[in-house]
Amino acid sequence: VRDKLMADGGTMYPNKSRIYIEGANRKDRLDYWDDVHSFNMDPMKERMVAELTQEAGVEIVDDANISTDRAMLIEHDLNTCADQELDFEAPFELRLRGDLAQEEIHQLVVSFDIDFSAPNSNEVTFSTGCQSTPTHWKQTLLWFDVLHNCPVLGKSDSLKGVFRMRRNTLNH
Repeated sequence: VRDKLMADGGTMYPNKSRIYIEGANRKDRLDYWDDVHSFNMDPMKERMVAELTQEAGVEIVDDANISTDRAMLIEHDLNTCADQELDFEAPFELRLRGDLAQEEIHQLVVSFDIDFSAPNSNEVTFSTGCQSTPTHWKQTLLWFDVLHNCPVLGKSDSLKGVFRMRRNTLNH
C-alpha cells in the first residue's frame, strides 16, 4: 500500500523502527505459587511453565525485572524497506546490567521503538521498552523452561543467540 499511495519524496509516519531484545528474571511469577493464601501450590509451577513456553506471550514487564542490557536486533527505514526485509534473523549478545553478580534469565523480552522524523523539525521517539512509561503497547515474552533449563549469567558471561522473525503466512 505504501508504494502505491505515497507520492515521490513523501514520507509515512512513523518512518523508522527498531526492534530490541533483553533478558528478565521473573522469580516473582514462580514464588507466587509457594504461598497462595497460605496454601503451598508448588505443583502449579509445572503447569505454568508448560503453558508459558508454548508460545510467545504479551504483557507489560516492569523494568525492575530486567537483568540484562537491551540489544538492538534490527532497524528499518519504513519509507524504503521491502516486504521480504520484515522476515529476518539477527544475532544478539546480552550481558548482565548494573551491579548484578549472577542472575537466572527466565525470559527474553522483545520491544520496539519508533521515530517520527522530518527535515527541519524535532524528532519524536516512542518506545515500548520496559524502561519507558507503560502504554497500551506491551512487550513480547519468550520464556525459557525455568524449572529445567534456565540460563544463569555471571558478571563476565553473556547470553548469545540468533533471533528469527517470520511473518505469519495466514496473514500474507
